[in-house]
Amino acid sequence: MCLDMLRHKKKVLLLLLLMATGSIIYYLYTLKLERERDANVSSTTSRLEREISELQAVFESEVIPDLGALGRPARGNWTQEELEAMATSQRETGYNAWLSKRISPERTLYDMRHRSCKKLEYSLEKLPSVSVVITYHNEEASVLLRTLSSLRNRTPILLLREIILVDDGSSSVDEKLNDFIQIKFLNMVRQHRIATQVGLMQARVAGAQLALADVLVFLDSHVEVTKGWLEPLLDPILKNNRTCTTPIIDTIDYENFSYRRGKPSRGFFNWEFNYIQLPLLKEEAVAMPAPHKNPIMNGGLFAIGRQWFSELGGYDKGLKIWGGEQFELSLKLWLCGGQILEVPCSRIGHRYRDGKFQIHYTDKDKKKENKIIAKNYRRVAEVWLDEFKDKIFANMPHLTVLSVGNLAEQRELKKRLHCKPFKWFLDNLAKDFLNLYPIIDPAEYASGVLQSVSSPKLCLDRNESRHEHPKLSPCSSDHVFPRAEQHWILSNRRELRSGLYCLEVRNQGKDVRIFQCHGQSGNQFWSYDSKTRQVIAGQMSNFRQCLEAQPKTNSVTASVCDPKKSSQQWKFGYQNNQRLSHFWDNVKTQ
Repeated sequence: MCLDMLRHKKKVLLLLLLMATGSIIYYLYTLKLERERDANVSSTTSRLEREISELQAVFESEVIPDLGALGRPARGNWTQEELEAMATSQRETGYNAWLSKRISPERTLYDMRHRSCKKLEYSLEKLPSVSVVITYHNEEASVLLRTLSSLRNRTPILLLREIILVDDGSSSVDEKLNDFIQIKFLNMVRQHRIATQVGLMQARVAGAQLALADVLVFLDSHVEVTKGWLEPLLDPILKNNRTCTTPIIDTIDYENFSYRRGKPSRGFFNWEFNYIQLPLLKEEAVAMPAPHKNPIMNGGLFAIGRQWFSELGGYDKGLKIWGGEQFELSLKLWLCGGQILEVPCSRIGHRYRDGKFQIHYTDKDKKKENKIIAKNYRRVAEVWLDEFKDKIFANMPHLTVLSVGNLAEQRELKKRLHCKPFKWFLDNLAKDFLNLYPIIDPAEYASGVLQSVSSPKLCLDRNESRHEHPKLSPCSSDHVFPRAEQHWILSNRRELRSGLYCLEVRNQGKDVRIFQCHGQSGNQFWSYDSKTRQVIAGQMSNFRQCLEAQPKTNSVTASVCDPKKSSQQWKFGYQNNQRLSHFWDNVKTQ
């Protein structure tokens, strides 16, 4: 018995010894694994840090701390060489790309919101999450990184499900930039490349098809969002899922990247398919900063429910590259059961290009682009304007000879969604528009050539070769119906226009230029004094100057009005004296 107990104890001790030995071996093994894992993690971390450092050196090494911070103008004591580099980059891109590389992607901005907006509270748990769709083509890396950084830094993480970045056929793939974006923004950004450029509309639709969130937010690739930008855009959509919302679009200066406040407005288009802005209606101005109806969005920045965007068919597939897409989508939204609201509590800065910048197209490419845009315009008119398309065609007769392809799908969509006629749009959203842009235009005040009295062989010419400064050139033989470049109209909107271009004054009235008509009076307001024969710039009586011929240089200037100066006297080919006698009726002059 004792012998058996002794044997049993030996077995137990042996078992305990084996267990202890096994535990020690297991501990030493796991310790080794942990050390190897830590070494691997350390190695991976070091490698990642090294990659980040190397990529930062590529894309952020030229950043000057605090340059342009808080949205202030980015200024410095630049050398002559640096100033020349700035000028070169601006000529090539339409903005100061050299300076952009020296402004931090993480730059700060003032809180631009109305004080009432800052008091509003939103339940983030109730608001829908968003997929932000950004398309770009050959975008400058510093600009794109600033767009993405502003989104990450000023958007509640609970609401930002993803950023879908669509490269629309950029001429080359920047693998280092793509890697930097993935590292810098981790899993926040999904990148998608389209091998051949398909244009804004199709690229956006491609991004929308990849989206996972309930709401789509479309942005350009050269913007900076401000604090609190997203929540007020989403709140109206939560209340009505057929609502599309647009922010106030502020301006990022193309020369010094200063951030400037924009004004609330109502978008529209005139009878030549130019986008215009109308002031708020009285009741909307009183209710500021509450959301207000926006007849036509400007096209670049908006939020919309993914399902509603899909029901509307996204953008018309027949529209190519760009041009007219904001008109088509806006009309479709309003006429097919939805609405567009501009939301003043949401502010996004947009960097525009210099108005004088011309994309470096060949004449052949420019003609091709113009034809594509014209086809888009005709397609929108044919589908959505009903009988009012004739007003567009009267002003743009070249549209009528263009083939626009099959419209069956769009007309079927109108039928399926029970869309209202365009007359409903005019009746409900455009009363003040029709006062400014009537369907039947009143007779013009004057038209034909604008002939210099002091140099009667010379007439004002809009100078087709360079749309900056008008010139004086030998008068057409027919003064009433001259060639297009010398055909001027003192229009019902009191602008001096030739085709799509208007005469305007700049630099406090010292500079006379040709620019696209904006229909907002201001520096394009002109009158004609039939007694003194003076062509006068300016609406307010204290700020008027007269158009003056400079025959020695074949140019014109704006000068202090002097009725005795023959160089300030002009003769129209035709003047409607009866209309001119009522020119100043209901016009504010003080």
